[in-house]
Amino acid sequence: HKEGIKTRITNMMMANTMLLNIGRNMKYVDNLYEQISTAKKIQVPSDDPITAARALKFRSSVSDTTQYQRNASQGMAWMDVTESAYTNVVNIMKSIKDRCVQAANGTLEAVDRQAIAAQIRQMTNQLGTEMDITYAGRYTFSGFRTDEPPVFERDDSRSFRINQTFAVNDIEITKSYQKLRLSSQTPIDTDPAVVNDTYIIKLPYANAQNVNLNGFTVVVASAQDETVPLTTYNPYDSSSIPAGTAVHIVETGEIVLNPGDAMNFNLNGVDVTYEKTGFAAGELNPIVYFKCEDLSPGGLTYNMDNQDMAYEFSVNTHVNINSLAKNVYTDKMYADLNNLCTLLESVTISDRRQLIEKYTLLGLSGDTLTKTVNNQLADEKARLTDVLHDRFNNMLEMCDRHIAAISKQQTDLGSRMNRLDLILARLDKDEGSYKKLMSDNEDTDMMQAIMFKSNAEAVYQASLKAGASIIQMTLSNFI
Repeated sequence: HKEGIKTRITNMMMANTMLLNIGRNMKYVDNLYEQISTAKKIQVPSDDPITAARALKFRSSVSDTTQYQRNASQGMAWMDVTESAYTNVVNIMKSIKDRCVQAANGTLEAVDRQAIAAQIRQMTNQLGTEMDITYAGRYTFSGFRTDEPPVFERDDSRSFRINQTFAVNDIEITKSYQKLRLSSQTPIDTDPAVVNDTYIIKLPYANAQNVNLNGFTVVVASAQDETVPLTTYNPYDSSSIPAGTAVHIVETGEIVLNPGDAMNFNLNGVDVTYEKTGFAAGELNPIVYFKCEDLSPGGLTYNMDNQDMAYEFSVNTHVNINSLAKNVYTDKMYADLNNLCTLLESVTISDRRQLIEKYTLLGLSGDTLTKTVNNQLADEKARLTDVLHDRFNNMLEMCDRHIAAISKQQTDLGSRMNRLDLILARLDKDEGSYKKLMSDNEDTDMMQAIMFKSNAEAVYQASLKAGASIIQMTLSNFI
């Protein structure tokens, strides 16, 4: 008090002060009870704004980390499914290579050819099945178009204009084998086999139309043609094809080139456009493989560039989780395998009975007839063996090239999976760290809270006793 000023303390003032202090003590005890019962230091942000702000930040960090962990788990599951397909594709290609080694090292009889063709055809179909694997109902090898299978699972009637680029190493130098009908007066497939050196590139589809090979004049032909219509050269005889001309064999999808054109093929690649209507189950889906245009009214243009599906695993950390069918089961691999199967399934040698009938009509008989028939059969068999040996040797080289390309893609996937493993380990540590910080910030220290509660209760009880001494004096005491 200032000097000269006296303050009068009344009973009412003492009672009010006592009640205020008791209320404060009760409030403190109540706060401690809430901290213990809820295990949280604060109940509302106004209890401690700084702690509340930190709690929001830590909760946000934990929530983000949890979401990143979910992303990583889903990404890893997606890549696990993809990796199993890679392994199966490599194993299938190795099995195909083994069949080619077996075929290249021996003389194939008709039944052997058919058996190997059937095996390779089934393995080729299985390659398509591997590309059509799904994760959670989405095709894993289709880029962003996860509702489109890379390989058609059923027939499709749509029409597309397709663009492909062929490089010089896509040209196969091989031998062709034809059984032509040189005379309408003789039974079909009884004339001697025709073998030519052939330089070909292979479209993945048979029966394509309106083929345009940049820089070339394209002539349409059939595999059974003796000569290209309106010309004088065999469609498979590359040496007779004029420079600047490419012959499109419709039934097989082969494009035959002049040797000089093949040797001087543009090192930057040559663009080929063509149209295809109707796709059979097992054929490549152009939407997933190529730059193409749907020819139906209002059809869209599709492009498979920039189809990487990158998941976010932390701030500014993205990892691509998908692989593209066009980089694994490539259109070149598909064309190579199907072209080989088509050859094995279609090539024949003359039937002995038909040959006898043919040469009998030509006036041969006796030993001359028998010798002529035997010589032609032996010649055809030798020619076919030479052609198949050449084709299988080429296929061995192609298999090695395709397996190496697949292994490279598989290695890239493996490196991304390893990186994702490291990210998952870091996210687990981050989650633990954020949860500890969050707990330290907002969780109640039970031992300390219980001790403070005991002290607060003792103070509260003492304040009640002190209050009882203060308020027992009333006016009646002075009457």
